[in-house]
Amino acid sequence: MAVTAEDVLEIRFTPASLGAKGYHEIEVDAFLHRVAQTLEGEDRLTADDVHRVAFGRAPLGKRGYDRAAVDAFLRQVESTLAARADFARAYIAPALEDSHGRKSIWRRLRSNA
Repeated sequence: MAVTAEDVLEIRFTPASLGAKGYHEIEVDAFLHRVAQTLEGEDRLTADDVHRVAFGRAPLGKRGYDRAAVDAFLRQVESTLAARADFARAYIAPALEDSHGRKSIWRRLRSNA
């Protein structure tokens, strides 16, 4: 199902479960605003931009958005943007290696080794 700008503006994510750190809400909301603008023809995000976006963890004392819910929605957005880019066949967003969370410096260094 194609995602519309209205879908993006109306989406509400559940908070991360107790004890878990979700995505930083302001970062997610700002990115989704750009997604909505792109779907309305006012910005130029690509499916690759959506696939590569990384969000920080919620600030201390906040739970943030549930990571799995945000990641699932972004996969739908990614597929929609890819289809709009005139792909000849249906595009299915690849599975995420981890999530859209930023990798710690140690994980980045280890993956480059």
